[in-house]
Amino acid sequence: MLSCYGVNSETSEIGSINTTCQSKNAWKEITEAYSIDKIQDSSFIEGLNYVKNHFIKPKYILYFESGPREIIGCDYYSIRVAYNPKIFEGDIDGLTPKLSDKEQVRIRNRILKLLYKYECPEGQKVLLKEMKEPAIFGKEYYKNR
Repeated sequence: MLSCYGVNSETSEIGSINTTCQSKNAWKEITEAYSIDKIQDSSFIEGLNYVKNHFIKPKYILYFESGPREIIGCDYYSIRVAYNPKIFEGDIDGLTPKLSDKEQVRIRNRILKLLYKYECPEGQKVLLKEMKEPAIFGKEYYKNR
């Protein structure tokens, strides 16, 4: 499901989130488990500011301490922005030339995998299908469209 608001809302997103039947506690539990309060590194504190101040303000911001270390900002329907200094020393969104299709899919799937356990069986099937899709608006995306 694509979000339909704002300037460049389609191309700026890193990936879509389908919420077929997500439990109401999903984002609360996820933001607690991946709390930005755990950030202590000054470069990641700066990265958090990039994410918080992105032109499309994320509602949920998650900090991943490993595998790879990064910050990801989402709203209810899409993955909007990330910070990962190994990709780019600034905010990363679907408009960032340094964000490869492969990394875009990895970031999207990282979030979808977290949401998987909060979906009903029908929603889990949808998420599994979405995880196999190419990067939104990437080269592979247009091949079969």
